[in-house]
Amino acid sequence: MSNITTFPSSRVVSEPVKHFDDDSELYFDTWERPAFFQGNDIGNYYGDSNHKHIVRMYNGAPKSLGIVGKNYKMLHNKELCQSIEQQFVESMSNDQLEGVQVKDNISYYGATSIRQYIFPNITADIGSDRSNVALRTIIVNGYDGSSSFKLYNGAIDFFCANGMVTGIYDVETRRHTAGLTIPSLVDKIKKSIDIFYLQAEHWKHWVGKEISDEDAQTCYEAIPNASEGFVKKLLRQFHIECLTHGRTVWALYSAATYYATHDEGEFKTRATEHDHSASTLINREKQIRSWISGDEFVNLAA
Repeated sequence: MSNITTFPSSRVVSEPVKHFDDDSELYFDTWERPAFFQGNDIGNYYGDSNHKHIVRMYNGAPKSLGIVGKNYKMLHNKELCQSIEQQFVESMSNDQLEGVQVKDNISYYGATSIRQYIFPNITADIGSDRSNVALRTIIVNGYDGSSSFKLYNGAIDFFCANGMVTGIYDVETRRHTAGLTIPSLVDKIKKSIDIFYLQAEHWKHWVGKEISDEDAQTCYEAIPNASEGFVKKLLRQFHIECLTHGRTVWALYSAATYYATHDEGEFKTRATEHDHSASTLINREKQIRSWISGDEFVNLAA
């Protein structure tokens, strides 16, 4: 009888894949402080029971991010982002989450915070070998009382790095009041992929629809608050996009989304003492989204 040495069986337990970092410039502490105002008797200050300051430390000193109403509910960036990331993990596969890109921006010392999630493994075929369209989700959170919390689901074209701003772009807006809860956002996150593929059918049609320069100019003139100089800049960008996409609705759309997502070149924001680029780009996306939903673009793209 041979001697057989046996070893206790062992099971290798793999660590869960970690797709998101725990640190970010968005993850700063904030707190509430009473609001005061100066009376007519110079030198005396009085409490304002209907308002409060939202404060953070910035460069070693306390900085007020804004004055808000007494019913304002603070939603901390870290709690918000990590809760949403948990929903991504629960509703997406590891393959879908692989390589996810996170881009953060703040404006006005953090009064407005913006985070983008780009999922390079969730893509749609829109019939163009010059566009690689992937799912993009944007979170906008504010501490100044003027910005509602917003969750955007849309896309990004990796070929030209243009964020896709769509007419049926799913936007969830919530005010910072007692009714704002993170669980109430779960359904929007879970539906993001379905909305992405639905919009891709529109993009596929735009890729194949040809237009004239005159069509492009007339359509750009319908953008809210569009000046003559602004339209000329867009037309120059349109001609650049035409080199890649042909003279199509997709090129028209790509030029507009380039403006909405690029703070550079002809579309560079004016420099000030405050870093307001992130807020400016969000406002541009809102402007272009309104245009895409308008009659001029809808009729041209039909």
